[in-house]
Amino acid sequence: MADFPPNLSIRPLTIEDIDQCVSLESRGFPESERCLEEKFQYRLTVCPELCSGLFVREYGYKYNAVNLPEVVEKLENEKASSGDANDETEGSASKDDEPDYEEVPVKLSVVKETLIGHIIATKSYLDRITEQSMALPQEGDPTSGHVEQSRHIGVHSVVVDEKWQGKNLGTLLMHDYIQKLSNQDLGSKVIIIAKESLISFYEKIGFVNLGQSECTHGGAVWYDLSIDLVPQDDE
Repeated sequence: MADFPPNLSIRPLTIEDIDQCVSLESRGFPESERCLEEKFQYRLTVCPELCSGLFVREYGYKYNAVNLPEVVEKLENEKASSGDANDETEGSASKDDEPDYEEVPVKLSVVKETLIGHIIATKSYLDRITEQSMALPQEGDPTSGHVEQSRHIGVHSVVVDEKWQGKNLGTLLMHDYIQKLSNQDLGSKVIIIAKESLISFYEKIGFVNLGQSECTHGGAVWYDLSIDLVPQDDE
């Protein structure tokens, strides 16, 4: 699969990723359905551990022989000294005694991360996605916003950049998300709403279709789905 993204990485999102999240969301959803920047700000601040990002990483040299010439000079001197010794002992030194230029310190560091998929979630008061669970906290309404003590993880956004769709990256991201949440014991189940066309996608991952949702976010028809989080025993 030559066109598969190179150097893929999945990690929890942070507030530092907000600009890329907003941009990806705007490309993936119509305006009436997308997560607004103020909600990203809130969710990536109060519960970043529930938000996951799929990145393509670019690497560069952190340091090497070019920017550490003193290392090369040292190895050259060691080689010269070793060569002199070899001359005096008529080749008695073995190849193992020669300096190994593979040991010149070369480390790769991430120089850029491009977000190509994300999952955004909070903990929901109820075991279904509601308009209140998708909202920012509202005074006097304990069901609104992120409810830390809840065991229901409500996913509000799943998106993969159009450029990389059709490569099972959404499935990869969701499986990784569910496995990590299960093993970290962050909740008992994941709940989500999806349009009818995506029900089969979530069912293949293991979600159960609970029927049409009472939530009418963006004026659309949605369906409730959920999956239990079961920790996997280490073998």
